[in-house]
Amino acid sequence: MVKFTNKILDIKDSNLVFLLEKKDDIKLIAELKLDEKIISNINETINAEKNCVLTYFLWEKNYKNLYIIFYHNQSNKTLIEYLWTEITKLPWKLTIFANNDNNMLSLLNTTMLSRYKFERYRTEKNNDEINIIINDNNKILLKNRLETIENIIFARDLWETPSSDLYPEVFVKLVKNTKFKKVKVKIFNSKQVEKKWLQLLHNVWKWSSKGPFMIILERIINKDLPTIWIVWKWITFDTWWIQVKPENSMYEMKWDMCWAWTVFATMKELDNKKINVNIIACLVLAENHISWNSYKPSDIITSYSGKTVDIIHTDAEWRLVLADWISYISKNYKLNKIITIATLTWAVMWALWFRYAWIMWNDKELISKFIDYSKDNFEKYVELPFDNYFIEKTQSSKVADLENLNRAVYAWASMWAAFLSNFILNNEPYTHLDIAGTAINTYEPYWLFNKWMTWFWVDSLSSILSDLNK
Repeated sequence: MVKFTNKILDIKDSNLVFLLEKKDDIKLIAELKLDEKIISNINETINAEKNCVLTYFLWEKNYKNLYIIFYHNQSNKTLIEYLWTEITKLPWKLTIFANNDNNMLSLLNTTMLSRYKFERYRTEKNNDEINIIINDNNKILLKNRLETIENIIFARDLWETPSSDLYPEVFVKLVKNTKFKKVKVKIFNSKQVEKKWLQLLHNVWKWSSKGPFMIILERIINKDLPTIWIVWKWITFDTWWIQVKPENSMYEMKWDMCWAWTVFATMKELDNKKINVNIIACLVLAENHISWNSYKPSDIITSYSGKTVDIIHTDAEWRLVLADWISYISKNYKLNKIITIATLTWAVMWALWFRYAWIMWNDKELISKFIDYSKDNFEKYVELPFDNYFIEKTQSSKVADLENLNRAVYAWASMWAAFLSNFILNNEPYTHLDIAGTAINTYEPYWLFNKWMTWFWVDSLSSILSDLNK
């Protein structure tokens, strides 16, 4: 539960957390009427110029404890890094306050995101309460940021939900019940998908007992403005079909549905932002289970674009789903940019671990914006070299136009982007993001990212798209 207030003394049964950087900042909590010994102790800490957290028990006040967080801006740690190490140690029920608006945003981000826990299925839950001290000048800023954080937490909660409770039909109902202000929703069922001749997509999910859906989310501001298309992959559970996953990998396969939550959260975020471009986002919702009549290695399938694809491996399924979607949107919409995002390979983790995402292909203007964003923000991108060599290697099948995996080329992240580029029908500028490690952080929590589903890309994409065409 989160509450806003502008009166510190109105809060009861909570721990006050105050972030400061200099002696004058103490005046901001003058109404607490701290003992002179406490003020002297705080000043000594500031004079030492070392990051430190001081704890005081204010027995005569409404608060349980007062935590003074001192951050020295010459520290070798960023503020977010430092707050992460300290805020995650604090007890439940916090009231947060900082010396300026930027630090208040950092404190809000860390308190809400670094301490995230999914407890829907626990019989005993932590009843955390966060109070945010605001003033007339920063009220709108902090409330807008909290909306973004709530979208991120919404995406995390959905991803953590098991596929037995969250399958395509459930997600469709959730989308239908969402009250968008400016986003138009279009939903296609399995019969409509088959009728549209999306055969790559159809072969991926057609043997599941639960019917698939496709969702198009449109925010059309003005048809004369540039239109950007975003596509994700989404499978509620991925067994690998005939080439079934190893035993130890199967538990993690609900991961494959996290992209839908990320794009959905991003569109909810953009719905409330002033933007100068049209945005179209696509979700493919399906369940994947092994079946006696599943598609097989060596099958040849005709795509929506008319190109045939040799199925080398059935776990390269999302190359197929995204390929059909790219052709469908490229044919039926007038687009200025295409962005695909997925974890099409874990190769990105071997190079960049869990801290950076790869970005590649030919839209240099957009790629440069992601790289520039990385310099001063939490989400980080690195451009991967790319050329026509990789595209040629996707065309090396002896029996079909394309193959969905080339066993000889180990540049997997590049090869999947290359495969998808074959399905762009009108030479639209194209950007591909591989966010395998950053979005699904299986290693350890760090900074604003928790372990498992992180929300990577919601902040960077919504920020970058908001600045386009200004």
